[in-house]
Amino acid sequence: MPPWPEIFVTDHERQHLFDDAVAEYDRLVTGYKDLRYEVKILPKVAVEDRVAFVLRHLC
Repeated sequence: MPPWPEIFVTDHERQHLFDDAVAEYDRLVTGYKDLRYEVKILPKVAVEDRVAFVLRHLC
């Protein structure tokens, strides 16, 4: 799932900034694509809709 500013938080465990999360996401997507994985982007929708999306793409 791409970084989502509306739900992004920093805390004791997650101390990096949102911009760091975006950069890490970009590196991961690029790396997976370079390895020829098909990257599916989880939509920014309600939890139930995200679950349905994942289940549709697992089959």
